[in-house]
Amino acid sequence: MDDATRAVLELWDVAEDAVAGLRADDWTRPAPGPEPTVGDLVAHLAGVHGGTHYAAPDRLVSALAGARRRTALRLDGRPPGDRALGAESLDLCLHAHDLTTALAAPVDLADHAAATVEACRLVIEMAPRLLVAALGARDATVRLVVRRPGGGVALERTVHVAGGRITGGADTSADVVEIDADALLLLLAGRRRAETLAAAGAAAWHGDAADAFVHRARLVD
Repeated sequence: MDDATRAVLELWDVAEDAVAGLRADDWTRPAPGPEPTVGDLVAHLAGVHGGTHYAAPDRLVSALAGARRRTALRLDGRPPGDRALGAESLDLCLHAHDLTTALAAPVDLADHAAATVEACRLVIEMAPRLLVAALGARDATVRLVVRRPGGGVALERTVHVAGGRITGGADTSADVVEIDADALLLLLAGRRRAETLAAAGAAAWHGDAADAFVHRARLVD
């Protein structure tokens, strides 16, 4: 089993442990992100439609365990860079973050570095589209540097856009965004503000296009 798959399954364990300790009133706690409550988030993660309106907590706990088993089977043998592995990494990083944050015990995604980097591998593929969405018709070149938790560059990509379109060219005067892998996920998912990440030393940027990227680029509109 590769490191990223192992890290994804560890995030499933984080989610299962959090759900196992839920009290009756925890299910209705508000959750960050698109799912309004903890119960809705657990149902979404478990693949149960209707949330706690149609499924009792014990069914959701059982369904969550089943979803983890299906994920393990689906990811078996997937190499780093596989889009399915990247998508699962992205989903679990955000879902585990949202669930544990709602319960006032947020997971530190930096402790699951292989999953965060694999998720960022998928995100960096989307960087040109995200940059166009942030800039509109402006011309710009942005170099995105994703740092590995603990130090070092994990991923890097330079993106050039012109007239609202992605182009193959790139100049040497690129704006730069340097950001930790876990911070990039939380930023683009709207879970953290750029200034908060900068104050914590998790992100830095310079240039107008880089500023537009960190403030306007989002994985979901």
